[in-house]
Amino acid sequence: MIQKLQIGFIFIIMYVSLNHLFYPDLILQLTNYGHWGVVFCQGLLQLFLIWIYIKGLSYFPQQDVIDICLKIGKPIAFILLIPFVISLTVLVTINNRLHTDVIISIFLPRTPSWPVLVLLFFITTYIALTGLGTILRASFFIFFMVIPLLLMITFTSFINIDWYNAAPIRPPSINFLIEKNFFYLMGYSAFLPLGFMVYKTALTFRSIFLAWMCVMFFSLSSVYIPLLIFGQESAISLTFSMVRAIYTVDVDWFFLNKQSMFLGLSLIGFTVILNAVLLWVIGRIMQKLLRWIKVEISYWIIAFSVVAFLGALMVPSLAWTERIFFWSVGAQVFFMIIIPLTIYIYGFIIKRRTAFYEEG
Repeated sequence: MIQKLQIGFIFIIMYVSLNHLFYPDLILQLTNYGHWGVVFCQGLLQLFLIWIYIKGLSYFPQQDVIDICLKIGKPIAFILLIPFVISLTVLVTINNRLHTDVIISIFLPRTPSWPVLVLLFFITTYIALTGLGTILRASFFIFFMVIPLLLMITFTSFINIDWYNAAPIRPPSINFLIEKNFFYLMGYSAFLPLGFMVYKTALTFRSIFLAWMCVMFFSLSSVYIPLLIFGQESAISLTFSMVRAIYTVDVDWFFLNKQSMFLGLSLIGFTVILNAVLLWVIGRIMQKLLRWIKVEISYWIIAFSVVAFLGALMVPSLAWTERIFFWSVGAQVFFMIIIPLTIYIYGFIIKRRTAFYEEG
């Protein structure tokens, strides 16, 4: 039960970490009204994929995605999982760079990016090296430390909002479904790493559904806070509109009157957990796929963490970070669809075949 709670916390932390930067900007560019409709449509599509994923994993108790892919065949496992490792490494690189830029803009405007990158590199690598048990326990601590800060940010932002900016609230036209930005939105996925933790505890749709409802609340707030503060016309022209909206909130009665400080602290906690999970997944895939090399998982984690650090260091500007992020989103969407479907179809075939032999 405790591990299911911790996995639910990790699900929320990883989603919210991804959702506070480009996510609201993409929603604001997709429609001029009824933004909630786009958020729910994207959320429901992801919930459908999560259901397929959990249903497929349920056919293979005590086995993770790597075990299942190896059972299908080693060539399939290599074709599917090695590109997935590359995709995750790019995601760690982008996370490091994006969150470094935001942390510098909030706390250290005169500091170069490399000291912050070094700090993130050591913290995330250390947590990833300690293993899944420590990551799950850390998620418990980070969740109860950071989520109250985010709730405080959400409610204190009511000081500056103008409710007229929410109108009209009628559902948007479904034309956004064929827009390029909606395709990018689907790349905001954090459920695939859960399939690599199932050897610890079985996933249940109910527990993930409750976590998904929390994610929907924070997704809606990340879109509507900048929308209600700036209005559609101004918010659409901003980069990191959520961060800029929080900048405008002053609370004189509190010792930290700038709410952006809380957002910065929240992003640090989220990034550390998100990157640690991704690095751990990378290390586990490499260790199980390349067993004959006999390299410990810790060496794989350090090696890919160094690659991600050097990649983040070489990105010249925020514009390039944004460009690389959108390039990588296509791969994220591909794996979000292909991995759950592959596991579900293979599990369904195995179940039908077993039932046929038992009846015969």
